[in-house]
Order: sequence, then C-alpha cells, then structure tokens
Amino acid sequence: MASGIHIWIVVGLLAAGCSSSDPGVKAVGAEKSSVSQESAPDPEPTVPTGPAVSVPPTTAQPDPAFPETTEPVLPNDSSGVGDELFPDLGNPGLDVTHYDIDLSYAPEVGMIAGRVELSITATVSLEQFTLDQLGLDIESVLVDGSEATFTVTDPELIITPSRPIEMGANFAVSVVYTAGATTIGSSAGVTAGWFPTELGSFTLNEPDGARTWLPSNDHPSDKATYRFAIHLPDGYTGVANGDLVSSEVSSDVTGGERVWIWEQAEPMTTYVIQVLTGPFSVVEATAPSGLLLTHAVLTEDLEVMQPFFDVTPEQIDFFDDFFGPFPLDRYGIAMTDGNFGGAMEHQGRSLFGRADFVNGTLGYLQQLLLSHELGHQWFGNAVSPARWRDIWLNESFATYAEWMWLEQTGHIDLLDEATNNLARRQDGYVATGDPGPNDLFGFEVYAGGAVVLEALRLTLGDDQFFELLQRWVADNTGLSRTTEDFIALAEEVSGRDLTQFFADWLFATDLPDVFPT
Repeated sequence: MASGIHIWIVVGLLAAGCSSSDPGVKAVGAEKSSVSQESAPDPEPTVPTGPAVSVPPTTAQPDPAFPETTEPVLPNDSSGVGDELFPDLGNPGLDVTHYDIDLSYAPEVGMIAGRVELSITATVSLEQFTLDQLGLDIESVLVDGSEATFTVTDPELIITPSRPIEMGANFAVSVVYTAGATTIGSSAGVTAGWFPTELGSFTLNEPDGARTWLPSNDHPSDKATYRFAIHLPDGYTGVANGDLVSSEVSSDVTGGERVWIWEQAEPMTTYVIQVLTGPFSVVEATAPSGLLLTHAVLTEDLEVMQPFFDVTPEQIDFFDDFFGPFPLDRYGIAMTDGNFGGAMEHQGRSLFGRADFVNGTLGYLQQLLLSHELGHQWFGNAVSPARWRDIWLNESFATYAEWMWLEQTGHIDLLDEATNNLARRQDGYVATGDPGPNDLFGFEVYAGGAVVLEALRLTLGDDQFFELLQRWVADNTGLSRTTEDFIALAEEVSGRDLTQFFADWLFATDLPDVFPT
C-alpha cells in the first residue's frame, strides 16, 4: 500500500470534506463532524529508563498448547482442552489453522446467518470431535464435503464424520447455522458475544463469547488465520481484522446488499476477533516507520477522531524501543457507538467506545486507553496465553505499558504509581499468577500485576528486563505460551534462579512491603 491515506466510503452516506491537523494526512469524501476539537495540553515528557535492545522478530508458526496422544478422543465423554478456569472451552484433538467465515447480519431483526469452513489438523486420532457453540441453530455439517452426523448439546457441537480421521490428517469442516445477535454473562463476570447497537453492532468475545455466534475452537491455545465475508444491507459497513480486500454491492439481493471481504493473515485467537457493523469509514494511512494503519470510525466522527489517529504512530514509536519492533503487519483504532465500559485489544485494531473520545480531547483517560490496548498487540495478541490462568501475561504487561506511556506524557511517575499500587496489594487475596475465573479482570491481574513487573525490573535491572520483554515477543510471536515459559525465559536471560522471586511476587497473595533495591 502506498503511503498517504485512503478511505473506503460508506455507500448511501452524504460526502463532504474533512480537515486534518496533519497536512500529509487527509480524509477525502467523508462526512464532516459537527463536534469541535479541543487541544490537549503538551506536558513535559519523561522517558522511562531502559535500553532499546534490538532483537529481530521471528516468523514462528502456531502450535498446539497441549501434548499429542495416539489415543482416540471421544468428546462426549470429555469436553474441553483442560483449562481449569473454563473446563468446557476448546476441543480435544484439533488444531484449527484457518477459518473462512461468511456472515449475513440483519440489523432490523438482530439475526445472523452464517457459514464457516474450518481447516483443521487432527492432533490425535478422531472418531468424533467437537466444536464450541452456545445457542446456535445448526443446519448442516460437512466433513471434507460429506455429510456428517452431529448433535447439538450446549456448549458443544458433537460431530461424527463418516469415517475416522487419522492423527496428523488435514481435513475441512463446514457448518451452516443461524444465531441471534446476543450476549452471555460469562463466569468471568463480564458480558461477551455479539452486541447490537443503535447504529450497528460489535463483537466482544473475551473470554468465551465467540462461540455464541461462531462454531469454533474457542480457546486461546489455538491460533489460526481468517477470512471474513460480511453481508450487510447497503449503507452499512462491515469491519473485521486484517486487510480490507474488497467491498462489493451484490445484485442478487432485493433492495441491495454490500459484501465486505477482510483477510487476517497472521495467527489470531478467537477472543480477539473483531466484527463491526454500522456507518463506518475505513481510514488507511502509513506510519513514518512504514507500518500500515487501518482505522474504522463512524463517518460523522472522522474529524474529531483525528488527534487519536495522530498519536498512534507516536505511541508505536515509543513502545518499539522497549518491546521490540511492532509484531504485526498493521495496527489501527476502531470506535463503536456501543457503550461497553472500556476498551478491547482486538488483534491489529483495538476497539474503543466513541463516548470516551467524541470530545476530541487527548487527555489522561484517552492516553491510558490507547496505550493499554496498543501494549496488548505485543502482549496478548502477538503472544497469547495458553491457558486463561496465564492472563497476567496480557493484562499486567499492558498495564505496565500504560504506565510507561503515562509517564512519558507527564501524567504520572511510574515508580510512584507502582509504589501506590504495591500498598493496595497488601489487602489483596488473589495471586496475580493464579487467578480464579472471577478474577481475570480484577486489580491483582491489572495494576497488581504491573507491580510484579516493576519488582522484576528492579531485580533484573533495565538492560535484562527489556531484553527479556523483547525476547519474549520475538521468540514467541504467533504462539500461545504459559507463565512457566515466561519464567524459564527470565531465568535464561538473567542467568539466575528466580524461583523465590516469582514465589514472593507472582504467586503470593501477600506481597513484600517494599520493592527490591
């Protein structure tokens, strides 16, 4: 893609000019927002100490997180892949390598009609196998083009192919289904699934919501590539992860329909899938580093969102000095009109609620949200947790990145922030490295876990700490990894036994009163 900017215009919306604070970045043919912008203060920056250790990225491929066996798997006797926090998630014996997803969404009735073809490698011999699904109306199942017997027993789709599948065989499963655009209350205490909004919809899948609209191997241990075809009434935009390949009006549907094709070429877990519908403009630009930026915002908000487009390359340039080169082929921000009370690290394009950004001010909250979700692209997306108990590898690291950026912009002093949160940790009852399902999104995993990382930095020193973070990403991009993998790498980089450190800081419920010196 050439440098500059390109906008895919939403058909049916009026077009007008849109100004930009950056003369090299212009929005052409988009509806101008009536919301005024306010300039954010420009505080004196303070750069966190630490070297820029140069470690080249790797092109590692996804691998199963659980060991292979030659024993046949009978999923109706045993569900899930052994995740102790979510025992029904995942599907034994399957390594899904690709999803070809075809969705039609009818916003006026809140219904989804879908077809998904999964390319799968059998990691064991299979007489039966399962896919995760919850509340779907399954119409048909094909295995390598032949009809298969299936049973729908929430939360599983149990499939019996016409003949057993040998270990190591590659095969395709096609499922045709319908679903209501709905959400579930997860055992993690959050709402997940497909969220209808006033103007369209969005997905929020973490930790177990993808199965409510997509038959899948809905566990972070299994990463795959994706193709999305999103059929919508003309005038709606469909947005998904990856590269926007085409947007075509179909002549086969009365009243008009547009099909939006997106391709996600890098391995991705199901919980960071992005599907958005509504009156969006897709804005493509190139960062000074050459990284492709693909944003998706409501067309009426194009002008007011410009400050957030502008700060994104600055944040990437800051973080890559500490975490290594940006690990994905693109990045961007997406703004939904839905209100979900936070933000989400969809892979390659983080999701935010426009209500937090619509005044156009780049203040403390906006800097916090943008930096946290950007940090996830290294920690959580490029390298994903192999089990949900490993979520600190996502959230503690992203919170630490957030603290680094807020110090850079003059909003906090990182050591003061860590010290204040260490004091709060004394009242904690959950170990950062051993949360329960209700603790996945709690203090001990977020700020409490960032405290652990500050203690690790002070123990190792800046050189080894940031070398460790860069090695973690460079060695494991495209993979799902465990806490034990991180500890092993920390000991390799530091050349010391860190058993006592992690016992005292990561796996303890009552942490030391002061940081290491």
